[in-house]
Amino acid sequence: MKNDYFVFDNAIHMYKLTDDNLDERTGGRKSTNALVEYAKLYSRPGYPYDDISGRELSVEDAHRLMFDESDTDIAMAQTVPSHGGWKLGFSPAENNYKLKEAYPDRVLFCGGVDPITHGRYGAVKEAIRQITEWGAVSFKFYQAHSGGVSWRIDDRQVAYPIWEACLENGVTNVQFHKGLAFNTQHIIDLAPYDLERAAQDFPEMTFIVHHLGEPFIDETINIASRYENISLALTAWINQYPVAPRAALHAIGKCLLHVGEDRLLWGSEAFVWPKVQAYIDLFADMTMPEDLQDGYGYPELTDQVKAKIFGLNFARVMGIDVEAKKAELYGAPSPKGKKAKKNKKAGSHGK
Repeated sequence: MKNDYFVFDNAIHMYKLTDDNLDERTGGRKSTNALVEYAKLYSRPGYPYDDISGRELSVEDAHRLMFDESDTDIAMAQTVPSHGGWKLGFSPAENNYKLKEAYPDRVLFCGGVDPITHGRYGAVKEAIRQITEWGAVSFKFYQAHSGGVSWRIDDRQVAYPIWEACLENGVTNVQFHKGLAFNTQHIIDLAPYDLERAAQDFPEMTFIVHHLGEPFIDETINIASRYENISLALTAWINQYPVAPRAALHAIGKCLLHVGEDRLLWGSEAFVWPKVQAYIDLFADMTMPEDLQDGYGYPELTDQVKAKIFGLNFARVMGIDVEAKKAELYGAPSPKGKKAKKNKKAGSHGK
């Protein structure tokens, strides 16, 4: 924990960028380089990027970075089914599942399928398999592939069977990469407009949007403001703050003003940026400057707001009892201002 904040990281990725996972036919090396260059662009001393080219993250290193070296309490290991350059995706489902299996007290598994890669019926079958065999409690989707190949969230023939299968098997939230095109993905295919019809047609499903759909920031916030079953993950924006603090504050301020404090989620984007604690400290100390409050109407970043964003909001989405989870991890509530000793399950290392 960070002081009294329960930190539930919505987005960590068990990347696999080894040569055997690169698909050079669709620009695998180019996609990897573009991702690393983006991370480098938003790095500064104290907030370094990691050149992860040609590497695969181990579960032991992931645990060290996330839990030994940061105040994160629990995290969601997210599959990245982006197959424009990677045969199994940037962050394959199996890699994220292995992290959850190694540390089930601290990690939840977010699966990933793709109706283009798996096929229309194959995506449904694979989603059900990941739920029943691997315990997926959420799914991440990337709709745009290299060269302009894409699919839509509101496609009744392609997407709706996936949402129906998720709900029928107890998964009530799905997540989407929006904006931030890499390689030869078409940016219009990553626009947020297809969220509206799906949010209307599946009111019992929570749709989580990452990166605020940059560059479609205002559109994404406008859509989320009108649909209570849409939440916004602040992934990438927290990471941009050390380089572009005013831009990040404007984005966060707009979210607070129009969407509210109850549907914003914390995500570190580990492990492209490996120093997770630096971003936790940054957000814990972040304030909304008075000129932005007075000039734009942005709400203050109070302790209550930060507590919700850091973990309470996503815990509610996932049906997690925070006090019970803290008791499970630490045995007793952590003293204010102190970091409780982590309780590691016997035999969890080395799997």
